[in-house]
Amino acid sequence: MVDFSSIPVVSYVFFAIFILVSLIHLLFCYEENELWRKITKPMCVGSLLVAVICYIPQYPLVYIGLAFGLLGDIFLLKKHKVWPFVLGMISFLINHILNIIQYIILSGATHYSYYVATGVGVALLILFGYRVCNKIVRTKPLAFGGDVYLGSLVYELTWAIICCAKGRFDFLFLGVLGGICFIISDIYLAYTSFVSNKKRRDFYIMATYLLAQTLIALGFCFTLMAA
Repeated sequence: MVDFSSIPVVSYVFFAIFILVSLIHLLFCYEENELWRKITKPMCVGSLLVAVICYIPQYPLVYIGLAFGLLGDIFLLKKHKVWPFVLGMISFLINHILNIIQYIILSGATHYSYYVATGVGVALLILFGYRVCNKIVRTKPLAFGGDVYLGSLVYELTWAIICCAKGRFDFLFLGVLGGICFIISDIYLAYTSFVSNKKRRDFYIMATYLLAQTLIALGFCFTLMAA
């Protein structure tokens, strides 16, 4: 069980700031106010990052991953620009890789079959997904990068599920839900970036993305502190 009374007050303060700023940011996204959308966007994960650092400073994989997520947010402020998009994708890929490592540590999986089964599954997904990505993006390097990125999302979700199956269900089910939200957010981002732009796209992308980062971060925080 988590002793919520032991959580530092500063963590509560910055988490409250995160919720407030996120709601304000989503309002600007809904109104398609580009100036204030760009100003408030980095403040969202930025405040969540500080809350997590203050709560679990001894677990750097979690908050360094969030820091790369924040960096990705900043790169993606310039919509429809190729290199900011690529750098943002790389930043989020590192975010997911660090999350995967933390999930593997928490799972306690030592038998090689876990790594073979999950690795082969994701490799097959990447091979199958490349054709789909190439039809959408129509640029082979970008399609391959997007395919690998999608594979990292699925791999992260897979290890979150493994953790739950191995007895970490109390809080890491939040990570499973967060992983699903991340996939939804990024698929919609790719669709609206390369297929058909939609009205209020940033509202739907950011709503699912912020929910994803929140659920994953809380799942890690509560699980690690309850261990």
